[in-house]
Amino acid sequence: MKEDRLTKLEGSETIVARTISKGRQGKETPIWLMRQAGRSLPEYRKAVKNVGDFMEMCYNTDLVVELTLQPVTRFNMDAAIIFSDILIVADVLGCDVNFTRGVGPVIKPVKDFKELESPQEIEAKTLPILNAIKRVRSCLPKEKSLIGFAGGPWTVASYIIEGGSSKTFSKVLNFSPSSLEKVIKRITDATIFYLIKQIEFGADVVQLFDSNAGVLPKELFKKYVIEPTKKITLAIKDKFPNFPIIGFPRSAGSFYKDYCDQTGVSAVSIDYDVPIEWAKGNLKIPLQGNLNPNLLAYNRAKAIEEAKRIIDCFRGLPFIFNLGHGVLPDTPVENIAALVDLVKSC
Repeated sequence: MKEDRLTKLEGSETIVARTISKGRQGKETPIWLMRQAGRSLPEYRKAVKNVGDFMEMCYNTDLVVELTLQPVTRFNMDAAIIFSDILIVADVLGCDVNFTRGVGPVIKPVKDFKELESPQEIEAKTLPILNAIKRVRSCLPKEKSLIGFAGGPWTVASYIIEGGSSKTFSKVLNFSPSSLEKVIKRITDATIFYLIKQIEFGADVVQLFDSNAGVLPKELFKKYVIEPTKKITLAIKDKFPNFPIIGFPRSAGSFYKDYCDQTGVSAVSIDYDVPIEWAKGNLKIPLQGNLNPNLLAYNRAKAIEEAKRIIDCFRGLPFIFNLGHGVLPDTPVENIAALVDLVKSC
């Protein structure tokens, strides 16, 4: 399967993968949006109205295929991102991830790395997701990319140690350093295996979401974000040279530069707090971003104005238009359509 996948990648014509791997801007700016498949779409709400459990949705192959393709069908996005969650690796390692409406993920807090299961059965446990990737790729036109993803090891570790979302991160930041290292290592090893399987089943690009990266000081950022990410990128590129990998160390601020310089990611997604002029001057790899999702949801005119400014800033550079975080649930579909039309016309 490795050889077949390498042959396909070398001949890839998807605009997103090409923009990243070739390091140049094409005739048009590619666009896809984080959380483009979700509650903002009426067809999504209709498809999931009788499904009560979010994790059940993530393991339902037919539903994942349908939800993944919905925004591509409606908006003609240049990429589909597989409908899933960054905590899948945590779930398959035995953390029993559940989602509570209005709260988010709820997990029994991990107190010792020994509580995590071996990653040996990841393929079997994630096969419904992998099969969805295969089916989506077969449905997509060849010029559209399929993006697979996983949570960054630090972010996944913070969720399972905190027992869910956190504003203070007091549990994980006060966790035994030696135990935390072992937790992150276990998650890193599982993430490598999972992402490689996603690639083998058809993903054209993968993205690492390190959503909680911004909470760390420089020394710990290097230890818990940069080093695990570097290990993941090296492992993927050892099997699939030049495979496009997008990193997203959300809220990393000036640490974005170290992340780009040291991890080996092919491209970086910048959050909406990163000044685009600074990013253009300091981040020397293909960029993705970074419209504020609040503007898109609540101020269409301002969103269009800011989108034009972003496009003008990065014109002539390898750049993928996206948001600086995910589409908000109450974003009008008319606003998304207007944004896509703008980007495709520029």
